[in-house]
Amino acid sequence: MRELYNKVLDNLEKIDFEKLWDGFSRSEFALYSTKEVHFENKVIPWDKRFIGNTAIKYEDRYIAIWNVEYDLLNGNNDIEILSANIVHEMFHAFQYENGETRLPKDLVTLDYPDNVHNFCLKYEENKILSKAFHESNLTAKRQLLEKFYSIRINRQQIIGDMCKCEFLSETSEGIAEYVGTMALKQLSEKKHTERMKKYSEYLHNFSPLQLDIRRSSYYSGAVFLVVAHDLGINFEHVLSEQNKTVFEIINECFEYRKIDDLHPETALIEKAISENIARKKDLIDKFMQSSERIATKGDFYISGYDPMNMIKFNNKILCKTFISLTDIRTNEKNIYMGETLLEMKDKNADKVLCYYR
Repeated sequence: MRELYNKVLDNLEKIDFEKLWDGFSRSEFALYSTKEVHFENKVIPWDKRFIGNTAIKYEDRYIAIWNVEYDLLNGNNDIEILSANIVHEMFHAFQYENGETRLPKDLVTLDYPDNVHNFCLKYEENKILSKAFHESNLTAKRQLLEKFYSIRINRQQIIGDMCKCEFLSETSEGIAEYVGTMALKQLSEKKHTERMKKYSEYLHNFSPLQLDIRRSSYYSGAVFLVVAHDLGINFEHVLSEQNKTVFEIINECFEYRKIDDLHPETALIEKAISENIARKKDLIDKFMQSSERIATKGDFYISGYDPMNMIKFNNKILCKTFISLTDIRTNEKNIYMGETLLEMKDKNADKVLCYYR
């Protein structure tokens, strides 16, 4: 792992961080496995502080961390891609260090409504965003982005504040993914082109991914910002001084126009939503069918989680990788690795009445 760390370090030294975002600079990072954690000048045994690919508070500063063991298991061994991904996590450290307040409401987003009309329009806006990315004529590109904006305004009228969950995810994760992708462009124009082509295809070709608001925000956010950048729209800002989401910042450049030429694929979306609901129910039912499950009742709140590996059905959340729960009465915090099922307090995003393991 030391050789891998040094290769990543060499790549990071090639990147002009200031060009990625005003004031952004390289921060400390760690690569880890289930056995050890590698820093630039030391190695420590793994502990539960190092979970997921993210930015964490380590001692007195924020650092980027990356699980290379998971990458190796999945055949992901491209050093330039890994370096760009670490830049993404470094940007999260930059956000935290600068008092970013526009963080995703992940636990609220788990209750994102299965509204067919909304998802039909969302697929339409994703296709338009993908088309805008590929459009070379700047006038036509701008018209497409304005159309994208107008559909979003329509969707806000359908699901209200839940749209803000999307905007927040695109702000936190979308900007970080945009920055990481632009870092990849400095390392390899070819790999940057391949990544953006893949992201635009995610938006254009419907799949269950588009029903996963948190995950799809990486791609819609990155493509949205690349299109805005191509149009010369300045969306960079001081993180600590801004409370508008990046979509709200950019949409000030556009005017709402009624859209009449949409052809929503209602049957496709209805089928996908129905299958997604059935899948979530089946996963939770299968978890509970094990006779070995032990229930622990109490009053807890969720104090840490993996947003990419959680599903919710009714008042139950299945956490596939880990969950951190804090006992409200004793303030004792515990991290549970592996699958855990949470039974939530009604109409509450983070309060837990019982957990099953």
